[in-house]
Amino acid sequence: MPDGSEAEAAAAGTVSTDYGAEYYGHYASEGVSYERNAYWLGFFRTIGDRLIEDFHPATTLDAGCAIGLLVEALRDRGVDARGIDFSEFAVNHSREDIRPFLTVGSITEPLDMHYDLITCFEVVEHMSAADADRAIVNLCAFTDEILLTSTPLHHRDPTHTNIHPQEYWTERFARQGFIRDVDYDASYVAPWAALYRRSKAPIHRVVADYDRAYARMQHELQERNHLIVDQMRELVELRARVDDLEAVTGWSRRKSVRLVMKVDRAVTKAAPKGTARGRLLQKAVHTLDWFTRRPPAS
Repeated sequence: MPDGSEAEAAAAGTVSTDYGAEYYGHYASEGVSYERNAYWLGFFRTIGDRLIEDFHPATTLDAGCAIGLLVEALRDRGVDARGIDFSEFAVNHSREDIRPFLTVGSITEPLDMHYDLITCFEVVEHMSAADADRAIVNLCAFTDEILLTSTPLHHRDPTHTNIHPQEYWTERFARQGFIRDVDYDASYVAPWAALYRRSKAPIHRVVADYDRAYARMQHELQERNHLIVDQMRELVELRARVDDLEAVTGWSRRKSVRLVMKVDRAVTKAAPKGTARGRLLQKAVHTLDWFTRRPPAS
């Protein structure tokens, strides 16, 4: 959720009130408004479960927490979870018992403690490039693991002023000694989610890890391509079989269809619906139907 430096945002004409009732009233994903409803509560419960299973954190910070749904999900599961967000409106609309653990503030400012895990979901694309860089430097100083999502899409959103592909953020984190864990699949949050870990690995190890991940994706792509080719070949064979069957049965079927249509037109012409002849014909059909279904006399 949105965050940023208050001083710079105010100078640029964007203040925390811009992420108030009007913004949250219009914000939606998958056609579902962002509020405490079944969709979003379930979404963040699922994420909370995965974070606990994968990281076993004692303390977490959700940087750009909005109305605190992830903090809520984690605290309900026994994690000392905190949140910070630029929007006073959002924090004030969190669950009442969660509110004391949420702070109205900027993620560019020093935090209150070191955290086992920091999450930052769809925040930095709302910030200026300079503020986003300051936020990354700041967050990296207070944890060893950061789970980040920042959409590379949705340029039409006027609040998305800092959209970049994933490698842009990977470079920013690498400058702080945080390397993307290429083996961690964070797609349960978003397709572009990435886990960054503090690393002292030498450059040759980092390069080898990235090359291994690249080779794995290339192999998976080749396998998918082979599967698609096989499926296309099977479709061609099935199409040929269908054509053969139509060639064998098509004439008699078309002849039967034409005959039925001819009879129907003749009946309609001879006894139009709504006329006395039509009613008489309908009665005769019903009588014939009754006799054909009537059991024979013993």
